[in-house]
Amino acid sequence: MLQATESAFVVIAVVITSLAFLFVLDRLWPSRHRRNYNEVFAWQVNFLGMTYGVIISFMLFAAWTSFSDAITNANGEANAVVNLCRAADTLPQPQRDTVQDLTRRYVKVMLEDEWPAMMRNELSPKSHEIVQQLWLLLAHTPVNTQAQQVGLDHAFVELSSMTEHRRIRQEQVLQHLPGILWAVLLFGSVLTISYACLFGSDNLKLHAIQVSGLSLLIALSLAAIADLSRPYQGAAHVEPYGFVRAQETLRSGAEIP
Repeated sequence: MLQATESAFVVIAVVITSLAFLFVLDRLWPSRHRRNYNEVFAWQVNFLGMTYGVIISFMLFAAWTSFSDAITNANGEANAVVNLCRAADTLPQPQRDTVQDLTRRYVKVMLEDEWPAMMRNELSPKSHEIVQQLWLLLAHTPVNTQAQQVGLDHAFVELSSMTEHRRIRQEQVLQHLPGILWAVLLFGSVLTISYACLFGSDNLKLHAIQVSGLSLLIALSLAAIADLSRPYQGAAHVEPYGFVRAQETLRSGAEIP
C-alpha cells in the first residue's frame, strides 16, 4: 500500500506524464490542425468526463464508507473489551481476576502487536490465544447466586461481541479492491486525460494548466481510493484510539481500591 511520500510521487508523476503527452502531441499534431476536430472531441470528452466522474465518485464514496466502518468496528471491539472486564466484577474468584487480567492483556496485545502487524498487512496470533482462554474460562465458571449468573450471561454477550468485531477487523485488514475495478479506474483516467489533451487550443500554456489541473484531480482521487480501500495500511489508516482509551479505563479501574 502506498505511503504518503509514495502517493505524492505518484501524483506528481501522473501530472508530469500528462503534460509530457500534451507537448509531444502538440509537436506531432499541432494545435492549429486539431482545432478542426474540436466539435468531435467536445461530445466525446463530455461523455467520458461525466461517465468517469460518476465512477470515481462512487468508488471514492465506497472507499470512505469502508474506512468509516472499520473505525466503528474497531471502537466497538474496544468497548466490548471494557464491558467484558466490568461484567467480570460479579463473577466468583478466581475467575473474576483472571478475566480482568486477560482483558488487559488483550488491549496491550492490540496496541503493541496487532496494530503494527496490521499496518504490515499481517495478523498477529496472540489475540486469538487470549480469546480462546476467555471462552474456556467463562465456560467453566461456576455460579452460586443469581447475580453471578446474570454477570456470566453478560460476560458471554460481550465476549461474543468482541470476537465478532475481531473477526470483521481481520477481514478488513486483508480486503482490497478487485483488479477489474482498478482496471476501470486506471483505463478511464488515461482516456479522460488523453481526450482532454486532444483539444486544439490557441494558448498552449493555458491548455497545459487545464490538463495539469484535471490530471492532478484524478491522481489525487485515485490515491485517496488506494489509501481508504485498505483501512489499516497506507497514509490514511485506522488508529487504535479506542484501545488507547480502553487501556486508560482499565488501568484506572484497576487502581481503584
